[in-house]
Amino acid sequence: MWQRPVFVLTADQDWAPPWASEQLVAAAAGLGIPLHVFRTNPCPVLDEAFARARITQGWHPNFLPGSDHGGTPERVIAYCRAHFPGCRTARAHCFMEHTMAWDALAAAGIVADSQIPTYFQEGLVPLLHASGIWRLPVYFEDDIFFRSFPLELPLERIQPTLFGPGLKIFNFHPTFVAANVPSPDYYAAIKPRWFSTAGADEQLVHAGRGTRAVLEELAALVTAKGFAFESFEALVDRLPRVG
Repeated sequence: MWQRPVFVLTADQDWAPPWASEQLVAAAAGLGIPLHVFRTNPCPVLDEAFARARITQGWHPNFLPGSDHGGTPERVIAYCRAHFPGCRTARAHCFMEHTMAWDALAAAGIVADSQIPTYFQEGLVPLLHASGIWRLPVYFEDDIFFRSFPLELPLERIQPTLFGPGLKIFNFHPTFVAANVPSPDYYAAIKPRWFSTAGADEQLVHAGRGTRAVLEELAALVTAKGFAFESFEALVDRLPRVG
């Protein structure tokens, strides 16, 4: 089943300003790519996009110490359930995990996560976690890419594995796409101003090649090879049922 590449686009909301989330949703729609957003908090833009079936969604629970989602796995999951009922997928904020949290997620109805960030690895396949949750590793994480290759962002560095067999789950963040972030230093410089504006501030947007350009170029490479992006929920539907 995994002898060919399977391309999927996901995003971590990470408390992004609504206008940044709006830009990511619009970018995915403009590229004709299904988008699955792992949600951290209510947002009118993403709430409406989900209601109109413009995106699918899962939980992005924050299990870190001091979490605004709650101080225990049960409270974190109760928060997610209250704000995003009916979800069956999860990816923890900062990929934070432990056994008790994953057992609680499974008990809450989560059947699949996307939890392991890899270094653009070929041959990724679903793994069955001990909790009974299917694990779908991440092939491309935007901040890993711009930390590894700041400013230059050469896609040539990942092309040797890009069209190899296995899962090709891409993960992007609304803030990085909206500001076209090219490096950790750039993001650190604009972050203090990020939430001080109610709408898109062009002064925050990198004018050169950055995360948004990388998303657009990756999509163009995939379609030029004759492949299409699959929805994350459709990918989950293909997994065997456990138990």
